[in-house]
Formats: sequence, C-alpha cells, structure tokens
Amino acid sequence: MIKISETEENYLKAIFKISEKEDRPASTNAISAEMNTSAASVTDMIKRLSEKALVLHEKYRGVVLTEEGARIAKILIRKHRLWEVFLVDKLDFSWDEVHAIAEQLEHIQSDSLVERLL
Repeated sequence: MIKISETEENYLKAIFKISEKEDRPASTNAISAEMNTSAASVTDMIKRLSEKALVLHEKYRGVVLTEEGARIAKILIRKHRLWEVFLVDKLDFSWDEVHAIAEQLEHIQSDSLVERLL
C-alpha cells in the first residue's frame, strides 16, 4: 500500500471533484483555485502524485486520477460524508457546523472505526 500524506489526499479529492464537475481533466489553474495555493505548488504536487502512480498528467491537457487515485479519492469523500452524518445524528451538530470537522476526520486511517460509522 502506498503511503500518502493528508495534503496528497486533499489534492486527490480536489482533482476528483473538479474532474467530476467539469467532465474533463483538471487543469492546474482549477486545482490551484480549489486548493487555494500557487500553480507552482500544484505542479510540484502533481509530480509527486504522478511518481506514486495516483495521477496522469499531460502537459496542456490536465490531470486525471489513475484507478488507484480515484479509489482513494472516493474513500475520502465517503468517509467525509459518513463523519458529517455521524456528527449531525449522534452529536447534535448542525449541518453548517460539520464540514470543517469532517475535513479533519476523513483522514483517519482506521477501517474498523469507519465501519462502525455505518
């Protein structure tokens, strides 16, 4: 299994969301805007993710997730949603409070904990 950082996970999630919304590869500029960072930082991260075989990048065409990159992004999105529901249903948070908390909790690596959220 590939070891990836929270930041790398967030980039995968951003690329997934952009690609889904725009129905095409994610541009460096779109990723930069989504991640609120410089284009140079995005380029560096794309290189790292490419070396880990999580994205494919064609210059001037954009970035797409590999099968493994998409799998990781979908897991993160699923965990995020599960945490949001848990926080609202079990801990009485309101929906407008839970997004930022779920952003932190989605990175927890315990499969057994996530299974218990179901």
